[in-house]
Amino acid sequence: MVLLAFILILLNAFFVLSEFAMVKVRKSRLEELVKQNNQVARLALKMSNSLDSYLSATQLGITLSSLALGWVGNHITALILYSMNAIFQVHTQLLDTISLLISFSLVTLLHVILGEIVPKSIAIAKSETAFLAIARPLYLFWLIFFPVIKFFDFASSMFLKLLKVQAHSEAHSDEELKIIVGESLKGGFLDSIEGEIIKNAVDFSDTLAREIMTPRKDMICLDKTLSYEKNIETIISGPNHTRYPYCNGSKDNVIGVIHIRDVLAANIKNNYQPISFDSFAKKMLIVPESASISQILLKMNKKKVDTALVIDEYGGTAGMITSQDIMHEIMGSIVMDTKENADYKKLDDKTYEFDGKVDLEKVESIFGFEYDEEFMQVTIGGYVLTLFGDMPNIGDIISDEKCQYEVLEIEETRIKRVKITLG
Repeated sequence: MVLLAFILILLNAFFVLSEFAMVKVRKSRLEELVKQNNQVARLALKMSNSLDSYLSATQLGITLSSLALGWVGNHITALILYSMNAIFQVHTQLLDTISLLISFSLVTLLHVILGEIVPKSIAIAKSETAFLAIARPLYLFWLIFFPVIKFFDFASSMFLKLLKVQAHSEAHSDEELKIIVGESLKGGFLDSIEGEIIKNAVDFSDTLAREIMTPRKDMICLDKTLSYEKNIETIISGPNHTRYPYCNGSKDNVIGVIHIRDVLAANIKNNYQPISFDSFAKKMLIVPESASISQILLKMNKKKVDTALVIDEYGGTAGMITSQDIMHEIMGSIVMDTKENADYKKLDDKTYEFDGKVDLEKVESIFGFEYDEEFMQVTIGGYVLTLFGDMPNIGDIISDEKCQYEVLEIEETRIKRVKITLG
């Protein structure tokens, strides 16, 4: 009986390990293994895609093994009681209680430690290895008990409907995704740029046209009622736009959009003779202010256009939006930040990498302290070189009262890149 109890505890451990490994494992990693022609990973991925059904299988396994363990525990109690009666040659209520406590404590201790805590910890720490190890036996168990599992799933769904409780979706809400991204950033699984892209993409469907459009007052239009020369003057004197809305006397009467490349090509072809802009006007998508930019982008792709006229509730022109505006909502600020910060990179809260040509004034503004005035016109590379007194080697480290400086790259007679750690 003791051996049977131990086997049942291990069986319980198997199902607990299976449950936590399936929940914890990353599908992306399984997909990588499938690409490497790993057949077990192929089965594991199939199981992961039907998670609810296989989790039901693990719950059934845990329940059956626990019930069986309880039955065996009764026999172990009887065995201990029989042994104690044989030793003390007496049968009392006290001995019954003691034998029950001993058997219950022993079975519970082994069940909790070996059957629950240990397999759960292993599954969390080694989810991929654990899942691949249990995939085949769990799949076999699922096949054998498939009708029972389906019956329990059906019965539980009926109870949920009676209680008017909606079954939990495996999909994550926007806020949950943002929390996951935040935790991934903290854990180092994503860098700041990747995190920003994902967060922007999550907000993509919630962003409305009115939030990112060029408003009516800022629209620079070419006008059908103006001369060719006046319109060309508008193009030359205005900002470097690649396209302009084309209207007929008023911004409330927009005919289409004109691409500058078409104007330039036609001018070259006609030896810069005046031409009608009507032939260049392309259709624009018309959308309300309340349209989400995800919907607008889908319509742009469907209609093969790259510009939309945004109208207000009265049908008047509220602004315009381009496909570039929409993509900029996801990528634009990141691209700008990357260009702006190309001369330095933040590694963590206390550590930065700097191009040696960065002025000390910029370093001061980033760190919030001031260097001595005699160094104010010196670059950070020049300042570090001054600290060393002569040309250092890559990897050399020196400190002042504020920071520690490590030479990362040298070019001829200057320090090209340096890592600064705040003291």
